[in-house]
Amino acid sequence: MVVEQLNHGDEQEYEAFLQKHSATVAFEHTLSWREVMGTNFGFIPYFLVQKDSDGKIEGVLPLFKAKSIFGTRFVSTPYSITTGIIAENKSAEDKLALFAKELSVQEKASFVEIRERNEKNYANYKKSSTVFNFSLQLSANIEEIWKKLPKSSVRWGIKKAQNSGLTWNCGSSKQELDDFFKLFLQTRKHRGVPGYPYQYFKDIITAFSEKVNIYITKKDGKPIAAIFLIYYQKEVRYAFAGATYDKEMLNLQPYHLILWEAIKDACAHDYQVFNFGGATLATNDGGLYEFKRKWADKIEEVHSYFYYSSDQKNKDPSPNNNQDTLLLKLASKIWQKLPLFVIQKISPYVIRQFV
Repeated sequence: MVVEQLNHGDEQEYEAFLQKHSATVAFEHTLSWREVMGTNFGFIPYFLVQKDSDGKIEGVLPLFKAKSIFGTRFVSTPYSITTGIIAENKSAEDKLALFAKELSVQEKASFVEIRERNEKNYANYKKSSTVFNFSLQLSANIEEIWKKLPKSSVRWGIKKAQNSGLTWNCGSSKQELDDFFKLFLQTRKHRGVPGYPYQYFKDIITAFSEKVNIYITKKDGKPIAAIFLIYYQKEVRYAFAGATYDKEMLNLQPYHLILWEAIKDACAHDYQVFNFGGATLATNDGGLYEFKRKWADKIEEVHSYFYYSSDQKNKDPSPNNNQDTLLLKLASKIWQKLPLFVIQKISPYVIRQFV
């Protein structure tokens, strides 16, 4: 039995392994996502596979080596909520975690991080649980889903949007992408965080083609909110979003309109889960935690496992105890004051520093 980096000759078997374990696989495990991340951010992929005595894959771990001003890190995977180890048995799981640890030492990385949906017990790794994932379980019975949504917040917001003269459309053409990206940058500016580059979204659409849909809410023909969805297996991922910060427009609840339309469409196409993604209470998340909590009927704690290099053995992985928190808050305040064209220009460099 051996752990090694995925080679070209094993890629077909790797994809077949993902299909076999589709219930626990995310699109971030795929080779298509590997190309998107490498091309746009320069992260070096180390897709690890555990093979049995017959040379068959029995476990996988998609890692990326990310270099930044903060040092070198191995992460599974950057910007994702959960993209952990997929394995057929505990032995394969443990071997992959051990190999990742040894790889980080060999490459003189500050740490390796494995992001898991379920709780694990990886030797010498420290656990941090500050992120929660939110999802809504779908069915063909739209009325049943409607009744699950809170009446005074979500259902009220949907009705408000429907009665406010808003229109919506969806697609993945250049026009929809352009409309989405302008709104996305406004949201990132408001939150004081860097945005992803335009090419990143374009490459996602190219890689996943018909599995991407952008929903846009308009008022008098002008885009005021947008969501970027990725469809994989039986799940719809609410991956990105953006909106105007005109308070009058936001009061019309434009997000509620397109989320509800997207949920109805997902049900009509037999998807089983609408995944709203993650949020945290540890830092300022722009109200994402509360917003997603109201839509979800399932909230899961996400577990990140860190192995630190010898000079950082005593480091606490919790953001609440991070000495850099105050500096990050200051940087966020400065970012909010930057013009949009500056944010668009420097975001691709800045966001590479954070994974």
